[in-house]
Amino acid sequence: MTHRGHRKLKTWTILCGLAAATGCGGSGPQVGDAVVVPDPTTKLTSVAPGAPSGTPAPAAGTAAAAPKASATPAPAAAVKGDGGWGTLKGKVVFGGTPGEVKILVEQGKAAKDTTFCAKDAPIKSERLVVDAASKGVKNVIVYLPKPTAVNEEAKSSALQKPVEFDQKGCTFTPHVICVMLGAKINLKNSDPVGHNIDSKLKNNALNSQLAPGGVMPFATAGAERTPGVVVCDIHNWMTSYWMVLDNPYFAVTNDKGEFEIKNVPSGTQKVVVWQEATGFVTASSGQDVAIKSNEVTSTDFTLDPGKVRPE
Repeated sequence: MTHRGHRKLKTWTILCGLAAATGCGGSGPQVGDAVVVPDPTTKLTSVAPGAPSGTPAPAAGTAAAAPKASATPAPAAAVKGDGGWGTLKGKVVFGGTPGEVKILVEQGKAAKDTTFCAKDAPIKSERLVVDAASKGVKNVIVYLPKPTAVNEEAKSSALQKPVEFDQKGCTFTPHVICVMLGAKINLKNSDPVGHNIDSKLKNNALNSQLAPGGVMPFATAGAERTPGVVVCDIHNWMTSYWMVLDNPYFAVTNDKGEFEIKNVPSGTQKVVVWQEATGFVTASSGQDVAIKSNEVTSTDFTLDPGKVRPE
């Protein structure tokens, strides 16, 4: 090789080495290729494998950031009962400021039986009754749809105690009832005017007239999946809700939103909360509550104002 040829080869080798980062590789320059010589003042940065173009690799000795863990906690494991019984009590509260109570019938303006219905006072809606001091919600049904066991004492008590369902002041009293399948409901009319009881429940349908002062027993015929409405077809503002269960674990909240259910099987139980204006406060299948033997388990529930349906 001549001295001139040796100098050309040396020059090409130096340029290729400087341009290695641009893909020169081990091949010599091709016809039409431009050889780019990087600026010696520019700091070259490597790219992390699999990262988008332009993403620097971690500095030497620095571990790559680990992927973030999911923020969703794992569901709590069910607690197995020990064969004992406990008490479930608590309160259902309204999570906001309730609106004005709706007047169903203004005083002296009843469409039927004006000489008695709403004669001395207006008839107010009982669809959403909230205690001003405690925010407790009245007439909420709290129940266990599928308890893991049934206490015989609780069952016997629920069946032996009849529930009275009255028509008084042209309203149903109580506004909400819950009973165990097989229990008796004593239907009563304390008013001097006639009423009828029209139950829309799937398994406990009924449509019967009740004369003034009348009493009529009603035997429940089947358990219900959800509470159902009962109306008076003579006085269309009169409504009530019934729930029939195949177990004794239920309660209806009092004026302060309080409830208590005794002799509940220990372990994790599904608890359902239902209210007329919102429907299910919990999931329709229930919320897990761990019951401890010979103890009182306190659990409160909050009714979301955003779920209140227009009346």
